[in-house]
Amino acid sequence: MSGHLAVLSRVDQLYEGVVMTPRDWTDEILEGWAVEITAEMSQPSKSLMRELRRCLRMARKMRDFWIDPPKIVPSDAGDWRTRVDVVLGVRAWRPVLEIARDGLSTAPTEAIFEETRRRFREVHGDCWMEGFSYADWETEEVADS
Repeated sequence: MSGHLAVLSRVDQLYEGVVMTPRDWTDEILEGWAVEITAEMSQPSKSLMRELRRCLRMARKMRDFWIDPPKIVPSDAGDWRTRVDVVLGVRAWRPVLEIARDGLSTAPTEAIFEETRRRFREVHGDCWMEGFSYADWETEEVADS
């Protein structure tokens, strides 16, 4: 697995799977996902592992909700991101933002900078580093060191 972007993509796939086809995601499948993603990473940090465990707990909650949703929730509740929001809202996205932030602090790239910016907006409903480029951020980071 190549870094935090791959981890973010895998978590997005997990979330999409559990809200769109919840019955396919048994406890065994979820545990297998956790083992697989951990095996693909080379020396993940404790903070990254903590956030992945949080994502897995969120996935279980969303799966359980969508297996038998309340009658007031339409079965066609929108795309997968909307379905995540119906169940947990911002709480589901917080560990994903922390994974992006971890990537930005440990192995910064322009791509992880953009992911952090996008995911910050999902969690906080506000902009982060608006008007600044990755090069601006990197220069600021270097100046702060």
